[in-house]
Amino acid sequence: MKMWQGLDIFLAVVEHGSFSKAAQALDVSTSHVSRQIQQLEQRLGTLLLQRTTRSINLTDAGKHYAAKLKLIQQELSEANDQLLGGQQIPKGHIRITGAGDFVANTVAPVIAEFCLQYPEVTVEIDFNNRNVDLVEDGFDLAIRFGRMRDSSLIARKLTPRPMTLAASPRYLDAHPAPTHPHALAQHNCLLAANNRWRFIIDGEIEEVKINGNWRTNHPHALLQACLQGLGISHLARDIVEPHLASGALISLLDEFQVTDNASWLVYPRKDLMPYRVRLLIDFLLERFQST
Repeated sequence: MKMWQGLDIFLAVVEHGSFSKAAQALDVSTSHVSRQIQQLEQRLGTLLLQRTTRSINLTDAGKHYAAKLKLIQQELSEANDQLLGGQQIPKGHIRITGAGDFVANTVAPVIAEFCLQYPEVTVEIDFNNRNVDLVEDGFDLAIRFGRMRDSSLIARKLTPRPMTLAASPRYLDAHPAPTHPHALAQHNCLLAANNRWRFIIDGEIEEVKINGNWRTNHPHALLQACLQGLGISHLARDIVEPHLASGALISLLDEFQVTDNASWLVYPRKDLMPYRVRLLIDFLLERFQST
């Protein structure tokens, strides 16, 4: 059909940045590439590429069109994966975003086992603390913590991850231990993503505003500041557990702690999902939910 002509060539020019490199990649002549792009622009009635003697740049229309075509290309690939899934060896690339020692020390080794089992699948894990847009940033999966608010994503629980409020004996020698979450207003609290901590007060979950002179998105920087006596931390129990056992930290307000914090496997809602991604999701859920 004529409507499909030139689309693969247009995407190749976008990917390679020039007619000549696209021609080389497709094993066709540069003149053929140029002619196909001109015919495509004529059919659409708009300019997709701004040409100069030195460069080729996408117009605004070209950027929008390329983005739509890439989505269609991905959907076609995923449709093929789904139809052939039971008949083929999984292969291709999976991009995952996550952060923290839990991902590095607990999730990553399981993913490495998956790669041993399916050696034609390549996996990239991007460690960052940004709440990235999975679709816009090209990620297949994310490992996230806390509560999931984005209803456009599917979230599957990997493990519960209870939080613990803690301070060092040095800090508590200088500041009376809080006996109620509202008393945290009188303390130096070590901040991470936000300045509200959740507690169960009178049977209801309440967000308590806290303040402090130390903020970081790295849990071990928070832990170290807490160990040094700078203030009160609110960290995952597994991070502080060894220091509670040694007496280097003391847990606080345990009776007010919420219990719904967890680690989650998160992915976009899709009618079609690459076979390799579906396999990895099942692999992770089976491993973590059986422990």
